[in-house]
Amino acid sequence: MKISIVVVDDDEADRYLVKRAIRNLDFEVNFIEYSSGDSFIEGIEQEEARLTTFGITPPPILVLLDINMPRMNGFQVLRRLSSTFGDGSNVMVVTMYTSSNHAEDRADAKEFDLVKDYLVKPITTQTLSELVERYCVGA
Repeated sequence: MKISIVVVDDDEADRYLVKRAIRNLDFEVNFIEYSSGDSFIEGIEQEEARLTTFGITPPPILVLLDINMPRMNGFQVLRRLSSTFGDGSNVMVVTMYTSSNHAEDRADAKEFDLVKDYLVKPITTQTLSELVERYCVGA
């Protein structure tokens, strides 16, 4: 089974760290990266673009979403995704992947049904493997 993992982060080094963690997973992964929230929205909202990018990989897509990004921050992305996909459970699982450990950001993230987890950077292969097991393999 091929699993789609998406990282949405404006920081190239953080995207690279996710890519490195993925290489050590025991799963076949379709890795997609976006350097901004608005480019991710473009790619996921339009069905044709979504099929082109993700293929017919069964959901859910695991999304690692940064909070602090220019133009469209993580919470703006979540509002847009929620209006398009509702709780999104048949399309994606969102994990906030951020350097913010603020209680307010954690509370704001919990307001969205799409958000299933909250990780403070950096990510490890073990943590990523646990996310895949929890949300993609048994889904």
